[in-house]
Amino acid sequence: MPVVKSFTRAQWDAAARRLDALPEKPEHEHRVNVRDAMKSLQPQIVGAQRKGYTQEEIVQQIAQDGVKISAATLRYAMKHAAKEDRFAQTEKHVTTNADAALPRVKRAGPTRSSHTGSARTESQKKGDGGITRPESTPVKGFLGFPIRPDTENL
Repeated sequence: MPVVKSFTRAQWDAAARRLDALPEKPEHEHRVNVRDAMKSLQPQIVGAQRKGYTQEEIVQQIAQDGVKISAATLRYAMKHAAKEDRFAQTEKHVTTNADAALPRVKRAGPTRSSHTGSARTESQKKGDGGITRPESTPVKGFLGFPIRPDTENL
């Protein structure tokens, strides 16, 4: 069973003071993980690919500067960086469009018919608690296969 570690407030305060007192490291000594580096190198890598270099050749060129990664790592990091770029662009697009959105106009409420006392809505007749689902889109299961309700043996 794992043991929960606890320390005194004085120990945590001393650790905080020690971290605050650390000197600034030179920029060239900062560690950068592969995913962050791919975000900054993405234009150069795409440019090299446009020049006709394969990912393996790009990896060999990068390795000459001491960065030893595999082609699979490069491929994965580039794909992930591209996804993050698309997400950032989408998020930026959404926030720009949200600023330019038109003000909402309150719609008039539904009119009541003369049969409001005894009339039941379609969902009340079905007994589904007001849940409506479009008939054209089937529900999909865990693996993406459509699930049809078992209504034959009711």
